[in-house]
Amino acid sequence: MSSCLVLILVVTTLSGGDPLADLLIQARDALEEGRHADAVTLYEDSLEIALYGDDRTPTPGPLLARIRLGLAESLRAVRNNDEALRVTEEIFDSDPGSGTLQRTLEIRYEIGIAYLNGATRRLLGLEVSAERKGLNVLSDLVERYPFQPFSDDAIYHCASWYLKDKQPKEAERLFGRLLREYPNSSWAAPAQILIADAFLSQIKGVEYDLGPLSDAERHYRRYLRLYPNQDDAQRARSALQEIQILRARRRLLVANFYIRVDKLESARIYLEKIILEVPASKEALQAEQMLREIFAENKEKS
Repeated sequence: MSSCLVLILVVTTLSGGDPLADLLIQARDALEEGRHADAVTLYEDSLEIALYGDDRTPTPGPLLARIRLGLAESLRAVRNNDEALRVTEEIFDSDPGSGTLQRTLEIRYEIGIAYLNGATRRLLGLEVSAERKGLNVLSDLVERYPFQPFSDDAIYHCASWYLKDKQPKEAERLFGRLLREYPNSSWAAPAQILIADAFLSQIKGVEYDLGPLSDAERHYRRYLRLYPNQDDAQRARSALQEIQILRARRRLLVANFYIRVDKLESARIYLEKIILEVPASKEALQAEQMLREIFAENKEKS
């Protein structure tokens, strides 16, 4: 028990006051006045009295939760985010009212976003990156308490982090969840084009599976249909052109295969499709050259 707490207990006992109530008033005033380090100490002392003070009936759960909320707010203010997270877990285990619970969730959301956006944490006396910690905090928050006012924002930022970290399948999953479960979110438009980017990012090359191309194309087209005047409309159109080129390159590979196995009619079908769909491309020029060679060979054989 701190010397400050002992002094307050003595003074309030002699004056007939309630030491816990007096401490909470001082703690609240310190937090509101921006004396955050003092607020941390005062809320910690208040919690100690509430839990272990002598000659008291057990402190009711809602009051304990409010004291812990004040402590979490104060810890957040002094950027001791890991300790604030620990305290919020204790709030969940008590008996918080709806208002206390809502603010507790908001604090965890704020810390998760701060970590994800580059705030560091201290481990063994060193400042270290906390992005994955923030990702875990936000993901856990959305799973345990979905459909909160900040849930769509948390999902969007987690999905964007995965896309930036070159994990497009995870990004695709979360952007899809955002669009499905929060269709009226302010993040719906950027999520619509970013899920298309996530599908497109899964393409390793035209020699590999091009299955995600159809999904990417569908989402780019949906973006243009829903948000034709948004800033990313031109980027969506460019991506659709890129998809057409990728398909043309794949058809060139297939046509070459059919030529090698002497199935020239099958090769012709693929080459003509390239010319029809991307007529101004270098792939179309290559297809035309291959067709001329095929026809020349046929004439020689006849």
